[in-house]
Amino acid sequence: MADAPTTIPFPKPLPVRREGKVWCVDVDGLAVKVSNLDKPYWRQEGYTKADLLAYWYNAAHWALPYLRDRPLTLKRMPDGADGQFFYAKQAPGHTPAWVATAPVVSRETGKTIDYLLARDRATLVWLANLGCIELHPWHSRTDDIGRPDYAFFDLDPMGGAPFAMVRDVALLVRTALQRLGLRGYPRTSGATGMQVFVPLERVHSAAQVREWVGRVCRVINRADPTRTTMEWTVERRPASVFLDHNMNTEGRNIAATYSPRPERGATVAAPLRWAEVEAGAEPRDFTIATLWDRLDHAGDLFAPVLDGGQDL
Repeated sequence: MADAPTTIPFPKPLPVRREGKVWCVDVDGLAVKVSNLDKPYWRQEGYTKADLLAYWYNAAHWALPYLRDRPLTLKRMPDGADGQFFYAKQAPGHTPAWVATAPVVSRETGKTIDYLLARDRATLVWLANLGCIELHPWHSRTDDIGRPDYAFFDLDPMGGAPFAMVRDVALLVRTALQRLGLRGYPRTSGATGMQVFVPLERVHSAAQVREWVGRVCRVINRADPTRTTMEWTVERRPASVFLDHNMNTEGRNIAATYSPRPERGATVAAPLRWAEVEAGAEPRDFTIATLWDRLDHAGDLFAPVLDGGQDL
């Protein structure tokens, strides 16, 4: 096994080896071909493409429950976090036979798209080699594609609003959910915002979930019009937190839980305790380099999101 050009002491080293001119990562009995391992991916931080592959290799145990059997939209960044990106839905023609796919008919065009599915660690390494820093899963699974198993409140700061305001609005969401007798689980987006997830039984359509989240958002906005907005026109939004319920629409997606983000510091979309929200947690607290001790001590704080058990 060769030494991968990683710069971070991950829990497990990336098991990379060279076969002639080809580099492979041995993952659970599969040889995943990889390339350009020493390419800068977060240039300012000095992190490489090998660091990205090693992150997904190590994070698979934690991340796969939030990805498995959910169609993936890929955000491909072949030149790293500081380069250009493009989105892709259709599985590429060179997809290995061992990577799972699922046909989904688009409601917009009526065309069938063969989406990629992340069911195992080897697939995560293969996707990372494509330049997928972050992965965007659907909110539903392929066995019941029209019924999401969670709702979520997407909280985006606008006009220079500080992250402290995002935390305050997340606590308002918690209060609203408590009054409705519902449990919510917060996480950082890994960028500038937060989400609050509400686990659900799969009994509602995506349209019903979106409408319900919108109604709750309107109540919160009326209660606190200074710190929140639902103004759709970006230029008209004040320095406040945008309550975006539309991301619950079928087929729309956000970065997965535990997904890295192409942000300074290589931050990660990280689950939080409500006490951490109250105490002032910041997105920069959770990165591809620092997440591991937290996982060792706290475990998966988001596991209840996958348990369902609630309806609207």
